[in-house]
Amino acid sequence: MGYINERKNLGNIAEYLDQMNIPYEFQDIGDKDKEIFPAIICVYRCRELDFDVILYNLGKWVHVKALLLNTALFPSQTILTIYEISLGLNYDLPECTFSLFKNNLYIEIDCLVGVPFKDFQAEFISIGNGIENFLNVIKNQEEEISIKSTKGLVEVKRQFE
Repeated sequence: MGYINERKNLGNIAEYLDQMNIPYEFQDIGDKDKEIFPAIICVYRCRELDFDVILYNLGKWVHVKALLLNTALFPSQTILTIYEISLGLNYDLPECTFSLFKNNLYIEIDCLVGVPFKDFQAEFISIGNGIENFLNVIKNQEEEISIKSTKGLVEVKRQFE
C-alpha cells in the first residue's frame, strides 16, 4: 500500500480520535534499514490506569493494539494464569482479542480502512471492555496479580523487528 496511503488512512482515524477527545501523536515505527510504517500513539484510560495504544494501517486494515502488561515481570505460574485468563476472554469477548508479542500482552481490535466513525468508536471502546473484563477476572484470582499503567512503555521503534 505504501507509506503515503497508510499515513492518509491514519489521518482519517486521527479525525475520529479528535471526535472522541483522545489525544494522540503520529510516530514512524519500524527499523530505519527496513520498511518504516506510520503509526498513531495514544493512551486508553481505564480505572485510573493508562494503557499505551498503537494504531497502524497495513493493507485494508487498521490495527489497534493496547499494551496491557509485560509478562516477563511475573513468575511462570502467574504467567500461565494470565494466559489462561486471556484465552478465556478471547472466547467470551467478540470485539477484542488478547495477543502476545515479545512478552507483552496486548488487547487488540482490527477494523477496515474507511470504517464509519460510529463503527470505529464501538471497536475502539471494546478495548476498554477487554481491559475491564481482564481486571475483573484478575481481582478474583487467589494469587495477587498487580496490573500497572503501561503509558510510555510501548516500544515503537522496534515494533516490527
